[in-house]
Amino acid sequence: MIIYKRQVKVAFLLLLLSQTSLIAQFTYSGNINPSKMIRTSNQSEIKLPFRLATIKASYTMGSFDFLTNSAIEYRWDGEPTFDFREVYVAYFPDWGEVKLGKQIHAWGMVDGNNPTDNLNAYDYYFMFMPGADRKIGSNSASVNLIFGDYQFETVIIPGHTPNRLTFGEDDFPIKPPMDEPDSYVEIEDPMEIGFRLRGSFPAADVSLSYFKGHDRLFSLSGFTLVEGGMPNFNFGFRSTEVYGANLVTFLGDMTLRGEFGYFNSKGTIIKNDFNIFDNNAEYLQYVIQLEIPGPLDIALNAQYIGSRIIEVSELTLVTLTGMVLYHQDIDTFSPGMGTPFAMFAENGLSLSATGWLMDDRLELSANTFMNLDENGYMIGARVFYSPSESWGIEAQLSQFIGDEENSENPFTKLEDFSHIQIGLKYSF
Repeated sequence: MIIYKRQVKVAFLLLLLSQTSLIAQFTYSGNINPSKMIRTSNQSEIKLPFRLATIKASYTMGSFDFLTNSAIEYRWDGEPTFDFREVYVAYFPDWGEVKLGKQIHAWGMVDGNNPTDNLNAYDYYFMFMPGADRKIGSNSASVNLIFGDYQFETVIIPGHTPNRLTFGEDDFPIKPPMDEPDSYVEIEDPMEIGFRLRGSFPAADVSLSYFKGHDRLFSLSGFTLVEGGMPNFNFGFRSTEVYGANLVTFLGDMTLRGEFGYFNSKGTIIKNDFNIFDNNAEYLQYVIQLEIPGPLDIALNAQYIGSRIIEVSELTLVTLTGMVLYHQDIDTFSPGMGTPFAMFAENGLSLSATGWLMDDRLELSANTFMNLDENGYMIGARVFYSPSESWGIEAQLSQFIGDEENSENPFTKLEDFSHIQIGLKYSF
């Protein structure tokens, strides 16, 4: 009798597992994309890493999804590196969604240049790629409550992740102002948290957000005096609060998007025997985007990107001989959070057009970004041809024009980075 009951239990478990496997689903997609970057000035190779392959996989079982987003990073004169960009589990109850693990979040409503999207750090090696492709995943938990036309999202990030900068890269023109510090001032409370409320109305979609975290770029925090010598500088990450607002509405056939971020940064609190800089600042970043449907299925897009420093704690550090070691004011302050493209221009204009031909097998696009305050702009063009469903050939031009009289102009520094990128793409 006991043996019979055990057999019944085993049979029931096998039946349950078989039913579960029937409703479970595994999917994957990805691409293999070898490419090369060649300078337009002298046809030399730009030896920077690129994503040779990417793959996204998900396993769905009932209300749960297990997702991974991975990439193989490679440079032609180096070794491949495997990176799990995202690994997380998602649960979808009737009232919303819950996610836990290494994630790339997407806040903001304009395309790409989002002042309010600060939950993830940026990878400067891929800064010119679109959207989430230039972000670094962070271990986090998010809960999104959905009630009617409204959503309320909470994101908790237990640890701080800085931007990945291009230290020691001769082929990358925008370099950090100094070598990588040996260490950073420890963040005593690395917990970061964000809230976002979204609402859908008949005339527009609106969202309000708040994020409290630490800068993604390091800054000078203080110094330690050394008897008879130069002081030792200490670097850290300012604590920053971001208040954001987003809007999407329609003007006839056109789509209008707007995004606004107010940043309040405070210097790192140092409890050791350091001289501390009052490294506080307030600044704004904002983007207005207009999408216009053109003839022959051409999509036109215009973006105005603006930033303004409101107030900065001014400081000048000099030696006994009068030599200036450090100076900070509104003109020299560098924001540690926000859209990276704000560093190219306080007021910039981006224009783009994309069209599809030959039953969408041929994609043609052109774009430009202009500094509205001083000389400097970028022009680009892209051709992508897909002879079959899985294969594609891509050629892309990026040309930067700066100001010969201003070597510190970001576009002047980028002139030598003007290049053609050619690649082959296989999708699966």
